[in-house]
Amino acid sequence: MGNAVHAFFSQWDIYRLCIEHNTLFHREVGEILRREMQARSEPFTFLDLACGDADLTASALRGSAVRAYTGVDFSAPALALAAEGVAALGCPRTLHETDFAGFLRDNNGTFGVVYLGLSLHHLDTAAKRETMRHLRRATAADGTFYLFEPILHGGESREGYVARWAAAMDGPYDPFPADAREALLEHVAESERPESPEDYLALAREAGFHHGEVLFTDPGSFYSLFRFSA
Repeated sequence: MGNAVHAFFSQWDIYRLCIEHNTLFHREVGEILRREMQARSEPFTFLDLACGDADLTASALRGSAVRAYTGVDFSAPALALAAEGVAALGCPRTLHETDFAGFLRDNNGTFGVVYLGLSLHHLDTAAKRETMRHLRRATAADGTFYLFEPILHGGESREGYVARWAAAMDGPYDPFPADAREALLEHVAESERPESPEDYLALAREAGFHHGEVLFTDPGSFYSLFRFSA
């Protein structure tokens, strides 16, 4: 395996630990998405941005009226796992090896449901604003966009968020090896640029989403799931 593949599986092991111990609240988010997808009686297309292995979304879509699935991720190993995960959906499937922001810039199609999880916060505010406009364009007129992201408290700085996140590691992350905890904290400190829920809602309104709401926030107020529609 090349260096990129080795790096992917090293990071993937840490990510799977987060899934196993539910430190990122995928169980709660997955259950909400499952209920939302099952409630859609008309066939719909689904765009899964930064899909990773698509485990969360594939589980939410099983038994739904999804008629076509599109997954986007920059990692070939992740897409290989996603291909296996979404095969059971029994609908046409398309996978794109590219970053989600680039895909959205180049995309001319629209989708009934769009999902983006734990990825938009890697962009600065200006890039978030531009990407949100592309997300609105990719969401059909009668469609829905779901966004799952880390959040700032009101008036909280990025540095304050990192300090709060680090202080909350004791307990939930105790089962993780020391090097995994260190890698996670380094990632949060160097790569995460959260916004407040109010800022995410404002960015969505500015982009043309007329309806926005928070469907879920974890007990520690670190992550929120949003639903936006035209």
